[in-house]
Formats: sequence, C-alpha cells, structure tokens
Amino acid sequence: MDFGVCLRRLGKNLRRARWRKGLTQQDVAAKGVTLRYLAEMERGERNPTLRTLHDLADILEVRLVDLLEVGERRAAVDLSKVPDSMAPKRGRKPRATTRRR
Repeated sequence: MDFGVCLRRLGKNLRRARWRKGLTQQDVAAKGVTLRYLAEMERGERNPTLRTLHDLADILEVRLVDLLEVGERRAAVDLSKVPDSMAPKRGRKPRATTRRR
C-alpha cells in the first residue's frame, strides 16, 4: 500500500471519529493540536507522530488502533502469542546463510 493512501485513510478515520463525537475541528484543536495541523492530518497531508495520534484518540474517545486501521490486506498477527523465548540472544552474530569454502 502506498504511504500517501495510508495517510489519507488515517485522516478519514480521524475525521469520522471527530464527527461521531460531534466535535468541530476547532473543538479538537482547543484540546490538542493546532487547527491547521488537524485539518492537514484529516486531508492526509501530515504524518502525525504516535504521541499526537495517542492524544487525539484520547480526545475523541476511540482506541488508537481505530485511527490506525487503514484496510491493510495482510492477515492480523497476534503478537501477544509470540513467546519471549523467541527473542534473539544478545551479543551473538547472525549465522551466515551460505557456507564458505
């Protein structure tokens, strides 16, 4: 997926969450980011930080993942089921994939 498409979908999610809450851009801007920055995010022209998205999710009373859902076609991965034992060992170099002669 093109990153520009991802930003536009993020902006659409942000706008819909704001509408659901019955807030104007000015209302949200008064609690968090500037009006211009919010408008640019909703148009998909800005790449907001994770902190900004987290703050907006709190203001709009939605989950962060609801804002980030952009319709990716990949299957969901449940990262909570990956055991800690799968972590790479510290200080070891990865093994070569080819044999040296």
